[in-house]
Amino acid sequence: MLPASARKPMTVHLLGPVEISADDGGPRLHRRKQRLLLALLAACANRVVPVERIIDVLWEDDPPPPTVRNQVHVHVGAVRRALTAATGDPGALETTATGYLLHSPPVVVDVREFEDAVAAGVRWQAAGQQSAASAAFAKALACWRGAPLVGLDGRYAAAEAARLRERWLFARERQTDIELALGRHAELLPVLAGLLEAHPLHEGFRRSYMIALYRCGRVADALAAYRDGWRLLTEELGIEPTAALRDVQQAILRGAPADRLAVPVWGTARPRQLPAEASPFVGRDEVLARMDAVTAADRDRVPVVLTGPAGVGKTAVCTRWAHRVRDRFPDGELYVDLRGSGPLPLDPAAVLARFLRALGMAPERVPADCAEAAAEYRSLLAPTRTLVVLDDAASAEQVRPLLPGTRSCQVLVTSRHDLAELEASDGAARIALPELSSAEAQALVTVLAAGGRAPVVLASLSGRRPVELRLAAARLSDRMVDGRGMERAAVVEPIRRSLP
Repeated sequence: MLPASARKPMTVHLLGPVEISADDGGPRLHRRKQRLLLALLAACANRVVPVERIIDVLWEDDPPPPTVRNQVHVHVGAVRRALTAATGDPGALETTATGYLLHSPPVVVDVREFEDAVAAGVRWQAAGQQSAASAAFAKALACWRGAPLVGLDGRYAAAEAARLRERWLFARERQTDIELALGRHAELLPVLAGLLEAHPLHEGFRRSYMIALYRCGRVADALAAYRDGWRLLTEELGIEPTAALRDVQQAILRGAPADRLAVPVWGTARPRQLPAEASPFVGRDEVLARMDAVTAADRDRVPVVLTGPAGVGKTAVCTRWAHRVRDRFPDGELYVDLRGSGPLPLDPAAVLARFLRALGMAPERVPADCAEAAAEYRSLLAPTRTLVVLDDAASAEQVRPLLPGTRSCQVLVTSRHDLAELEASDGAARIALPELSSAEAQALVTVLAAGGRAPVVLASLSGRRPVELRLAAARLSDRMVDGRGMERAAVVEPIRRSLP
């Protein structure tokens, strides 16, 4: 790539019409598939997009033609020429062994600018710097030029547009609540009225609107806003308003002091839920290095699925790696044992409720509906760098609602199953965990059994799964307490026969 001083400034816009803008206006991509490809590459900037994924997105329900790979090359060539013309850098779009990678920089992507500003707003808010937080959220919202991905259709575009709209709502609600906390209720009234007109079922906007009206002395209007919300929710969705909205109504009816009627504190808790590391921990250097490699990109992380049979050490390796990298996740760690190998795996809704409470959401605000809870969970994690560990998963269906939906967070999953669906649909990286090598097995048993020749023999007899080795070592230690001079047959053979 060219040095920064030789590049021309340019931006790929997804938050509005999909286009390239530069000082000279920017080149045009007139074909739909080329604009869709640009959107896909920009949304995945600094991450390789496999050719297979490009084919899935560009053709979707249509059967790919026999010349599909040649057509992909043609579309990529058109996008590369447009980017090169805009930046002056022919290396902005790189061809790799498996796909294509858009570098940012030199390419500026408005979605990344938006997400960076939102993350800054959350950090300022957590630090108690409300004015700085409001300014950061305002900067984020200024990145939008209209509805996202205008001019594109299809499943991918619809899903990505929905995700981006959810992010916008998150940022807008945060910024509005901060402005309300700063006492700017009069200025907010027309803003909140417009937001409610566009999003009449959004309870956060309605709550803030009621508070702003009440602080301006418009008690009847505040109660009327609640009645309108109640009618919409019950008639259109068949549900009652949440406790947070009802609490505001009750406070108004009681005549609570206006300055005490405040918006709820946003969840800014930083959970630290990692379990303790297995001790002692021996070997696994190759697997840990592989995990390091697939999670190297700080802003474009993919879920990692660690698979293997029972007792092979998936949880121990996962926990070991998580403790090593926890400093990369300043917003905390979430951990749950999904009980996927047992008769009653945990329901995703129960896990989401647990996670939302850990993230600082008041229990009465946690949605009972799984889809709503998942949306709240994604919104809270969207601007953060959080490590999420999902241990002992039963299926992709159990895991999928628990994915943050943002590449700034890292998800680790362990499972006895391969969970290939997560690789296909969510871009997960699967790592199969083998049994310990002979040297690793002997080293583990030696440490556990405090030396001697028997651990070496026992390691060869009891297999190379850490659970079996720990069990064997425990039994070995028990038998050798009063039998230092016992022969191999007297010490090892009974233990070997007792192992599963």
